[in-house]
Amino acid sequence: MRNGMNKSRITLIIIAIIIAVAILSAIGSLSVSGVALERQTRTRWGLSRAQIDEIRQIMERYRRGEMSPTELESTMLARFREWGIVPPPHMPIPDLELFYTARSIISSINITLVIILLIIYIDAYRKTGAQFALGLVIFSLILLLYTISSNPFIQMLFGFRAFGLGPFAMLSDMFALIALAVLLYLSLK
Repeated sequence: MRNGMNKSRITLIIIAIIIAVAILSAIGSLSVSGVALERQTRTRWGLSRAQIDEIRQIMERYRRGEMSPTELESTMLARFREWGIVPPPHMPIPDLELFYTARSIISSINITLVIILLIIYIDAYRKTGAQFALGLVIFSLILLLYTISSNPFIQMLFGFRAFGLGPFAMLSDMFALIALAVLLYLSLK
């Protein structure tokens, strides 16, 4: 009876941790997407102030009617090529932000789940000394490296930016989330 209550308490703690991580990563992701568009452009595309000023001048010429939409697009693409920047495909910004936010949340939850699994497997190895448990520890460490390296927050920290994959940007993390949830469920049994 006491063991059952202890397991349900552990399960509730794990669920609370996962919810807290999801909320914190959502806040972190939204604060990134809530940044002024000019700063997002500089951060994501790596544009300098001079390049942004040049884009503003081109846009002003377009607004005054000095160039057509086709000329605007070709001028912008030419500038991007000169600067060595590959622009993202045509995708509405809200889609990019939605997928980026979802991927950030899912990836952060995955990191949390892997850390919990790693703790469980280390404890199992410490208690039993079984080679299988050691294999699970090594598996969890490698999976932890994957989840950390695929997290958009970590990628942004190192100056990389994501563009234009749409829902495919988060599908791999969604599948990893499902697999980790099943693994955690089985490990808690």
